[in-house]
Amino acid sequence: MIGKARVIAQFHTWAERSGIDLLERLQGLRFFQTFEIEGLRQSLRSAGGGSRRGDPTVSSAVWITRCRIIARYIEWHAGFGIQKLDRANVSFREARERLHDCQRWLVADLPTPVPVSREGLTGEQQAALLRAIVPGSESNPFPAKYQFRNFVLVLLYYQLGLRLSEALALKTTDLRLEGPTPRLFVVRRADDPADTRQRQPLVKTKARPLPVAKAMARVLWDWIIKDRKDRKRYGKASKSQYVFVSRRGVGLSKSSVEAIFRTLRECEGVPGNMSAHLLRHTWNDRFSRLADDAELRDAVEKQLRNFLMGWKETSEQGASYARRATQEEADRLMLTMQNDLVPEA
Repeated sequence: MIGKARVIAQFHTWAERSGIDLLERLQGLRFFQTFEIEGLRQSLRSAGGGSRRGDPTVSSAVWITRCRIIARYIEWHAGFGIQKLDRANVSFREARERLHDCQRWLVADLPTPVPVSREGLTGEQQAALLRAIVPGSESNPFPAKYQFRNFVLVLLYYQLGLRLSEALALKTTDLRLEGPTPRLFVVRRADDPADTRQRQPLVKTKARPLPVAKAMARVLWDWIIKDRKDRKRYGKASKSQYVFVSRRGVGLSKSSVEAIFRTLRECEGVPGNMSAHLLRHTWNDRFSRLADDAELRDAVEKQLRNFLMGWKETSEQGASYARRATQEEADRLMLTMQNDLVPEA
């Protein structure tokens, strides 16, 4: 819903800059000319402040989605004018045809999006990433005073497969780090009045408890009890509810995390599409291999994955995330068949 609202706001901004009164145009059934449609399409292609990859334009898939959202929005507004017309009158049919043409031109000849493979990091890339985030490492690209915070944050994404916003929404009260079974609780808090960040990190998955390995729990504990309390580095962080904070001591922003991953992309061996979401894919690849090693039945693997990722019980997302493990197994079996047919000399 928020994504659609942003696209519609972008549409209104374009209309205002172009001197177009949208309500007058659409409800008056005077749709756009060809050159206006092309201008609108190019506006919808713009990434605005820049995409997460640093590109000035969005991907083909996002562009197509935006154009389709606006096509439906135009139809909704035009409906107010069309419903006033007599269905038996020729003007009703002509208005419907003009609306159809406008919608068709808006989405015509858009590029076919390239399917995005939901594969995570290779073993070599994982090793390169872990080398880059270790505090004090020669490969670490961050200022020394922020290395431990970034280490804990990126390691949490890697180890638990959290979405970007899920880590940023964590409050210290969501952690149970002591005792024999440390846990982290992913909690949904939509429109939290305590969150003053401009882009509030929202938990879109189901609330759930996640087990935390003792090594990860110790790292989180050291961050909260020691480094995070350093006023010289993190201001008034001791007064913040959030686990991860900025240098001012307030909840870390999504743009700051995106900047962290952009910096990591410059490290040797780390891919150029490094992101929190790529680490979520990586977690799923690792889970698929572990499930294979444990010889879990497909139904059990699906149930466990959906719970740990916060998906609905009936979700089929795991099928696409497990693609790499499936492909590797298929490659292994095909090579076995070939070697059986033509024995090695």
